[in-house]
Amino acid sequence: MRLHPEHAHTLLTRVDPGRMRSGRAVGLRDGALLALVAAGFSAVEIAALRASAITMENRRAVVRFQRYGTTGSIVLPTDLGARLLVWLTEAELWGRSEPLFRGCRGPLTPIGIRKVIERCRNHQAAPGHRKAV
Repeated sequence: MRLHPEHAHTLLTRVDPGRMRSGRAVGLRDGALLALVAAGFSAVEIAALRASAITMENRRAVVRFQRYGTTGSIVLPTDLGARLLVWLTEAELWGRSEPLFRGCRGPLTPIGIRKVIERCRNHQAAPGHRKAV
């Protein structure tokens, strides 16, 4: 299941940033995760990300990553970067070498990331928004 960045962008409207689970801000986590998908990252790449891979340069969020054996970086658009920065702040992950995303059982795996995306796909659109097909 490959989610296209454009579709991930539309799913961001379905994320409730106030959603909590067991005291964790899973709504903010899901928004940050979808922002990375919208930026073109795959579930495997997202699962491999450490919080220390995200930095700020010129007031923009920069993500350093490994793809096909090479290291790269991408500057996120402001709307996507903001979601990631809020997550880092809420989860108190700035500069840590911990996995960027965790679930109730530990670091999110590619399968766990796909489950989050699927839940966002199946979630009813917020009032005033049309459900994407």
